[in-house]
Amino acid sequence: MPDLMRLRMRRAATGLLGLALAAAACQSPSDRAGSPAPPPVGHYAGSLSRPGRPELRVALDIRHPSPGHYEAELTVPAAPALSFVADTVIFAQNQLRLARPLRPGQTLALTLEGDFWRGTAGLDSATATAVLLKRGGPLPSTYRVEEVPQAEGSAWLYAPADVGMAGPALALLPDSATGAAAPIWADALAREGIIVLVLPATNTASPEADATQLLAALRLLRNTAGADTAHLGAWAAGPRAAALAQALAAPAAPRAAYLIAQNAPLDAAARAAFRQLKGRKLPVLGLCGGPAAAPQAAALRGALGGRSAAVRAYRTAGADLLVPGEPSRQLGPGLPADVVQWLRSR
Repeated sequence: MPDLMRLRMRRAATGLLGLALAAAACQSPSDRAGSPAPPPVGHYAGSLSRPGRPELRVALDIRHPSPGHYEAELTVPAAPALSFVADTVIFAQNQLRLARPLRPGQTLALTLEGDFWRGTAGLDSATATAVLLKRGGPLPSTYRVEEVPQAEGSAWLYAPADVGMAGPALALLPDSATGAAAPIWADALAREGIIVLVLPATNTASPEADATQLLAALRLLRNTAGADTAHLGAWAAGPRAAALAQALAAPAAPRAAYLIAQNAPLDAAARAAFRQLKGRKLPVLGLCGGPAAAPQAAALRGALGGRSAAVRAYRTAGADLLVPGEPSRQLGPGLPADVVQWLRSR
């Protein structure tokens, strides 16, 4: 997956983590005579409402960090799984449209009316009415997101805006059961200062293929501003977790500082690999969700050395570690704190 390395050249050409903007709004009036006005920068506060449901308080920050580049961030404190930084900001004729990376059903379509934005928010399977009022200048950026084109699908880099203190960085390798939740997890971790590179979801897993992907991903993370190069690791789910454990147990394994294994199926080869990782003292955190969370956690705990192993079972969560919520699924109990604390303790 050498395509991941193209990101460094792309950054030099387009600016670090710059978000796409519609052609009509890419430049300010001083950049191009007669061009339409750019999106109005500011901090907007308001609500999302649906008939018969409690209102959700929301905030929208539109920023202009560099000439020709705009950022937009939606924050929903009561439903953090709905918060996101937009990868695409389209503004023309007072119409603003935002889209969430990797979740095409989550969008914001607004019309500017004086200091107000009015419109609709797509919440995956639901639609809410949005009304927001300008309250001042934009709040500081939390993190930025950028697409990393590859030969097969795209990876997405979530990087905290504050790079003053180096922090952990990880490659997230979801399977098909957890792919839709990957951007929710990336958002939650990035807000805690952790760099996340989300790779395309797949159920096709093998130690060789996942080792190659991880090697390229770690190389990219090592060159990302704010990454602590001594704390680069991986989070893999389902069959990919078992395959990656085998890859990291191999003699010529990628140099990862830790492994987070989510719902790892344990056949004889995977069980042996986790035992080898324990013998090599590679830190492993096991996360198990869904109907089989308890027995799956017990099996992984046994492979990692018994009750002292860092294995968590989330019985009320699904395989994606999300729980039912309104108006959308939310992070399971104790999450992401359990993961963040474990990462920072390495």
